[in-house]
Amino acid sequence: MDCGSTMIVTPAIDAIKEVCGMAKTVKITTDNHISVVEVPWDVEAQGEMIGADCTETVKTQRMYDLFKDYVVMIVDESGLIKNRPGNPAASYLYGADIHGCTIAGDVLFGIQRGPEILPPDDAEAMKSFLMQQFPGLSEAERV
Repeated sequence: MDCGSTMIVTPAIDAIKEVCGMAKTVKITTDNHISVVEVPWDVEAQGEMIGADCTETVKTQRMYDLFKDYVVMIVDESGLIKNRPGNPAASYLYGADIHGCTIAGDVLFGIQRGPEILPPDDAEAMKSFLMQQFPGLSEAERV
């Protein structure tokens, strides 16, 4: 589904999917639960994982300063329009305290390398780091 997303599926991403099939990434929900999830690394599957018809990739200076890397959040582009609950951790990373625009809905994390958005190298380490930075996050129960 092409919905104007800034995320691009490239040959490098296709190669990752072919070799790995699934990728591990971090998910933060609107109720402050954090988990490592496995998802096919394509726009449609990422959207399904966060309940989005259309995703948007966002990155901020605050995120770069925190992670010291080009970490991005994959968010529901229409989360506010669909009246999804706010995501406190994602909204802070987005800079809502500065400009007032919040992130609504669950989010996934990726790493930007050139034009590609890739899964984190170590999703467990990223989850642990985020839990240290945001004490209000709790580990989601495994299903």
